[in-house]
Amino acid sequence: MNCMNPLIKKIAQSKLAIFFRNLTGIRPVGINTLHIENNCSLSDAFFWRTSENFITKFKFSDLLKIFFQQNNTEIQILFYNKNNKLVKDYNIKNLDISNEIIIDPKFLGGIKDYGVFYIFHKTKQNLTNSIRNSCYLGYSINNSIFSFVHGNIPVAYKQFNGSRVLNNIVSKSLFKNQVYKIQNYFSDFTKSEIFLNNPTNRKILFSINKSDFSLNANCSKIVNVSGLEEINIISNCYFLRPIVINYKNNFFDIYHG
Repeated sequence: MNCMNPLIKKIAQSKLAIFFRNLTGIRPVGINTLHIENNCSLSDAFFWRTSENFITKFKFSDLLKIFFQQNNTEIQILFYNKNNKLVKDYNIKNLDISNEIIIDPKFLGGIKDYGVFYIFHKTKQNLTNSIRNSCYLGYSINNSIFSFVHGNIPVAYKQFNGSRVLNNIVSKSLFKNQVYKIQNYFSDFTKSEIFLNNPTNRKILFSINKSDFSLNANCSKIVNVSGLEEINIISNCYFLRPIVINYKNNFFDIYHG
């Protein structure tokens, strides 16, 4: 029996087997990085917002310099709006160990909206390793003190020296049976919002309490959940993890659901 285990494991981890496991919900692989080869830069889907007087600050480290002693490093940051339309391709060369950029309407050519962006490290050298950048984001309203939160989940990746962005890490189920309950009570806040990004490359369905929604591949949505006491998100996405924004008078806080 033991001599069969490696074969069984190989079959169970094949692309076709994982597809059916996720589709049926039988021993699913919700976040699948088994197919990602070496020399890739993985990125979370980072939430940016310039609407409603928001400013977003992005703080990131040069992982290639820190861990691989790379010099003359470079990153590419791709900004998409809520409808998954590319709005800015931003490249920085000769990075410092620690870096930051301010994302406001001026930075995005006057856009007052929201969406996600991905950060990819670039090098021509074969490192035989892959890296994931799960950096920090700060949010400010009307020049208030920034409230910070780190990256959410890995969503996209590309080769260090490649051009194609792939986003087949997070999977979806055939059924809308994945429950994500936010561990907080919201009745005491002046206003509450949740930010959701579809991390899959296909349309997903979800409900927040009794309200139904859908999101096309890699699109994003801010949902006002003010007045609700508890929030349950039911979807056919295996990891639909929200970002929560709570407001109370002149105070606001942002965190992972």
